[in-house]
Amino acid sequence: MQLKQHIDQLADQCVKCGMCLPGCPTYQLSKNENESPRGRIALMQGIVNGELNLSPNVIQHLDHCLGCLSCEKICPSKVQYETLIDSIREYTVLQKPLPFQNKLISFLVKPTIQNSLFPLLRFYQFSGIQKLARVSGLLKLTGLSKQEQLLPKLKPRLKLNPHYPAKQASLGTVALFTGCMGQQFEQSALLASIKVLTRLGYDVDIPEQVCCGALHQHSGFRQQADTFAKTNKTFLLNGSYQAILFTASGCGAQLKTSLKQNQIPVTSLMDFIEQHSRKHSVSFASIKQSVVIHQPCSLQNTLKQTDAVITLLGKIPALKITELQSPCCGAAGKNMLSQTTLANQIRQPLLKQIQQTAADIVVSSNIGCALHLGAGLQRKIPVVHPIELIAKSLQ
Repeated sequence: MQLKQHIDQLADQCVKCGMCLPGCPTYQLSKNENESPRGRIALMQGIVNGELNLSPNVIQHLDHCLGCLSCEKICPSKVQYETLIDSIREYTVLQKPLPFQNKLISFLVKPTIQNSLFPLLRFYQFSGIQKLARVSGLLKLTGLSKQEQLLPKLKPRLKLNPHYPAKQASLGTVALFTGCMGQQFEQSALLASIKVLTRLGYDVDIPEQVCCGALHQHSGFRQQADTFAKTNKTFLLNGSYQAILFTASGCGAQLKTSLKQNQIPVTSLMDFIEQHSRKHSVSFASIKQSVVIHQPCSLQNTLKQTDAVITLLGKIPALKITELQSPCCGAAGKNMLSQTTLANQIRQPLLKQIQQTAADIVVSSNIGCALHLGAGLQRKIPVVHPIELIAKSLQ
């Protein structure tokens, strides 16, 4: 009952003015009011007030929401849309059995399952089973072909040391949050992060940590997300750190919320380095390439730390920079797995922009976005974290 009242009270703040409509990717794609923020809020009110049943159609409109928060950013009434969409998903999880795909995703993001899953996926890739599954049509038959395309070539899981000392007189110690996917999918970015931070004079700790809980929070599993947050507080706040840094903006947005009442600042790696460059001299060697910058929604609308990427890459001589005009790629955490058709439709304009620039490299500060864009580009153009260019250029 408390959850229903909470949703109803937050929903009442929406005056249905429609200022959110131009920024909503799903509404712009469909022009369907139920696919807009104010439309979804109206659906939420209907659900908690007993005027609407949790039909598959109603749940689909709610599940289509990407959580990009472009609406929250522009809302004149300051509606807490992120809290609303997370709360209604929690409510639906408690009220109705999950679809098979959602159950599968919820199962796969468990840390114990991931530790066993990645070696199996590597075996799938290198044993020839992947080629057989694609040629035989088995993936299409099981409805997993689009999800399987997101999988890049996997390397053995990266093993990191708990501590990396500064390469010069130490300016302090920072903690690096790797995320549950980082040591598998962001190996180059993590190694580049450690290289840059230690060369700039920082000791780097890799504390014990668990999943940030973002996927769980935004899928309606709030209790699991809270458990992860409590565990991470114990690990991450146990040291005397200048800052807790992250590479993936999706993880960072979740961490910043769960650790917001503590003394240690939680900030993006690029923002921390940009702040360092204001106080200390940092020189960069030229990179004669063309780069397209994708600014993830979590970095832009939640963390509001997009300037650092542009500023730092702009300091690299000869690097030609283009910023994508439509920031939402459609990945949205699990949406690229559970809502693949919608995610691919939203991604398409970005792919066209990238192809028109004849870019050598695409950079994105969120691992989910990078995987989604990389799959859309069929791995023909590398999609990397911006810290990899900084590490390559740093003198």
